[in-house]
Amino acid sequence: DSGFLVTGVELDKTKCKILNSGKSYIHEKGLNKLLTKNLNKNFYVSNKIPSNGDVYIISVGTPVDTNSNGEKFVNSKYLVDSANQIGEIIKPGSLLILRSTVPIGTCRNVVIPIVEKKSGLKCGIDFHFSFAPERTAEGKAIIELKTLPQIIGGINKDSVNATSAIFRDVTSSNIIVDSLESAEMVKLLNNSFKDYIFAFANKVSQIASNFNIDIVKTI
Repeated sequence: DSGFLVTGVELDKTKCKILNSGKSYIHEKGLNKLLTKNLNKNFYVSNKIPSNGDVYIISVGTPVDTNSNGEKFVNSKYLVDSANQIGEIIKPGSLLILRSTVPIGTCRNVVIPIVEKKSGLKCGIDFHFSFAPERTAEGKAIIELKTLPQIIGGINKDSVNATSAIFRDVTSSNIIVDSLESAEMVKLLNNSFKDYIFAFANKVSQIASNFNIDIVKTI
């Protein structure tokens, strides 16, 4: 909607078919209107990553799973698969942006080595790389994409500048942090702090109910 030519990649062919019919398979206020307006104009849907891209944005799930010993771990399968696929087609001068929630160090120690190995290119020299976490809440994602400051951490200054140039046309403001790891930390702090205040609000709500107090009015 900001004028960029975008291809959304979805491996599920059924979902691709739904999107290409002009409908969304998720409910998000304002999304269907944007989809109808831009489909097959500025926005295309495919189950394959185009090989002629200038910018590649990875925004895949990184679920927390449990292993056979009952220990929790971050499942990076979708992230690793995406990095491998992009590594096969990325060209010199391209920009790769990761937006998924990841453990600190994932950009530098997981994604970049995969792309470098697959492509034969050197990150920070042959291609740009940044971490710009997606921080929107379901139900108001369209509004928050336009209004929330975008956090950006890059492998180098050129990567940060290239990423800022894109998000400048989409969001209200960019906040540049010192490194990839700083940006990864911001995203985790953002999530964990929300979890903390929600838990606190739930607890005081339970206490208030014992005294017949309207907690929403009190807050």
